[in-house]
Amino acid sequence: MERVSTGIDGFDDLLHGGIIRGNSVLIEGIPGAGKTTFGIEFIYRGITEYGEPGLIVTFEELPESIYRDALNFGWDLRALEDANKLRILCTSPEVLADTEVNLLEEAAREVGARRILVDSISHFRTILNEGLSLRRSFYSFCNGLRRLKLTSFLVKERESEGSREYAFEEYVVDAIIRLENKDRPGLHRHRVLEICKTRGQEYIPGKHTFRITNRGIKVLALIRDLDVYGQEQHENELLCTGVPGLDNLLQGGLPRGVSLAVAGSSGTGKTVLGLQFLAKGAMDYGEKGIFLSMEETPSQLIANSLRFNWDLRSLQEQDMVKIIYKPLSSMEIDETIIWLGEKVKSLGARRLVIDSIYGFFSRIDNAAVLHEKFYCLVTYLNSLNCTNFLISPAWELADSGKVEVIHSVVQGTILLKSILLKNRRVRQLEIYKMRGVNHAMGNHLLEINNSGVQVFPRLGG
Repeated sequence: MERVSTGIDGFDDLLHGGIIRGNSVLIEGIPGAGKTTFGIEFIYRGITEYGEPGLIVTFEELPESIYRDALNFGWDLRALEDANKLRILCTSPEVLADTEVNLLEEAAREVGARRILVDSISHFRTILNEGLSLRRSFYSFCNGLRRLKLTSFLVKERESEGSREYAFEEYVVDAIIRLENKDRPGLHRHRVLEICKTRGQEYIPGKHTFRITNRGIKVLALIRDLDVYGQEQHENELLCTGVPGLDNLLQGGLPRGVSLAVAGSSGTGKTVLGLQFLAKGAMDYGEKGIFLSMEETPSQLIANSLRFNWDLRSLQEQDMVKIIYKPLSSMEIDETIIWLGEKVKSLGARRLVIDSIYGFFSRIDNAAVLHEKFYCLVTYLNSLNCTNFLISPAWELADSGKVEVIHSVVQGTILLKSILLKNRRVRQLEIYKMRGVNHAMGNHLLEINNSGVQVFPRLGG
């Protein structure tokens, strides 16, 4: 069976190449989910990239509105119409359902159409109220599109997000793609896409994040991008952290290619520890590193580092260290995981610090989804042989269920503490967990001096 590439960035990979030619695809979702944009891009990419003329049938929007909206993405539909590669038909469901009117057949013949978008089939319900007649009419309509050898995207409006109801259209069509625009913690909604059904072909299941960019739809498929099973196995060598005293607690250093959660409350030295791990790695061991900050700007981090004689600006100019600022408000988790992996590979980074992973907590309510996303992040970075410090809030300051998910996935956990002892605040470090290392247990004194963080191991803590 021939497959049709939609041309939508990342989407065809979910279908292992594209949609089976001639299939009817239902695109359903609530207002603002991106249904019309998805359908118009399918038509536009077909014409401009695959030489397949198309039809757009609309029951509400005038062609002028469609031209205007498409131009926001750089798609000049009017020019394609003038070149006889596209027809936009603004009609009514009564005309389209009338078997004696050959509107679609004539338009398809004029441009040699191979693709069609109908926006939206929900309007068929306005002319046929009786269920059986409506189903017969829709079934006949889909068969008519197949006879014309058109691969069709049929938009359907979803009226509720509550209890799931299955409409008859879902049984008639060959494939179902559900788009969601979900509310979530924070200021931004989250768009996800799910392929619920495709007859005669395999697809990657699950919900996948997508974004509407200034160039169209971009689907972020983690399973496609994170080929962790195809990565080579790395030698079990130790990595020196560059923190005096810490390597002694670790019996020589960290196993290379592991991820550590560095957890603690504000003021315990988490960011300084992360900067030292990165700076010392570059200066003393010639290992490139990335610092991903979601709170402090690069200029702030560079200024703070100079107090410890770490010239991060110079290290950046030498391409040994890259400081990236990605504010929490603009963070999309799937996109960040894929993008971060590409940054690690392009720089050849061996060390990575993320400050902080609170963004994962705040964007996801469901602990099971959090586990899945965070597992993808850790597994992907580990497969790149990158050793990672993931700075985390203190256990007592965050949702305990979510924190437990994070610490169950990483290979190690370092806890930084601050206690008041005889009217003097004392910092302490505890290696709470470290897989594969016979590490020293208990609380150990931690000081921050002009050279950075120093740990003073104590027998038995």
